[in-house]
Amino acid sequence: MFVVAVVICLLLFVALAGADLLVSNLNSDELSNMGVEKKL
Repeated sequence: MFVVAVVICLLLFVALAGADLLVSNLNSDELSNMGVEKKL
């Protein structure tokens, strides 16, 4: 059971990292297209 918990945690971590990279990639183009300006 411990191994299953570790695998689930790793999958969640990878999913969150992937989502974070996706958001950072979309920030400049997609958000500006949607009318959201990112404050620098």
